[in-house]
Amino acid sequence: MTATPITRSRRQRGITLLEMLLVLGLLVAIAAIAMPSVNRPLETYRLRKSGDLIRAEWAKARAKAMESGRTYVFRYEPDADGYQIEPWYSDEDYLESSELTSVSGFGTSVTAPTPLVFDQASVAAMKQLPEDIVFFAGETEQEARALLAAQGTASLVNQDTTMSAPIFFYPDGTSSTAKLFIKSNRERYIKLTLRGLTGVVYVSDFLTAEQVE
Repeated sequence: MTATPITRSRRQRGITLLEMLLVLGLLVAIAAIAMPSVNRPLETYRLRKSGDLIRAEWAKARAKAMESGRTYVFRYEPDADGYQIEPWYSDEDYLESSELTSVSGFGTSVTAPTPLVFDQASVAAMKQLPEDIVFFAGETEQEARALLAAQGTASLVNQDTTMSAPIFFYPDGTSSTAKLFIKSNRERYIKLTLRGLTGVVYVSDFLTAEQVE
């Protein structure tokens, strides 16, 4: 009479390989369905963070220009995530250089300025937006001061021609008037608007492709 329970326990079935595969397939399907709902809040966070990041970078560039008395420039890589802020060296910087050399000729001695040595430490390295966020498009108003400054392209330490047109931040606290769009890989956008007279930056709510066009 006591042997019956032992026999039944030995006859209990284990999980077969086919059953394990079915369970794993079900879990994968559930994960695939749930993934968009998980990624959407993360995408929203990254896009919002990118807008706040560029607003903060523009505020820093404006502050640096006012503190140093030198114009600063913001540029970015179109359809990519890289951007850079660097000081703008005009021809006046060369003329006002304190390092002079003596040049002699025909019995006269003339003191001439040596080429200005750029302060590489003051040039920010290339930075990136958060993952899956890129610069989409930008527009800068062509005012006279910016056109005059932009003629001296050799003034930029970074000569990469794939970068965008410069956005200027001047020592008097003003800046270029500009618009800049950034987008996520799901075609959602944020617009940043820079007011030239005040240097104030406005960040929009999330936009669709139709609203950007």
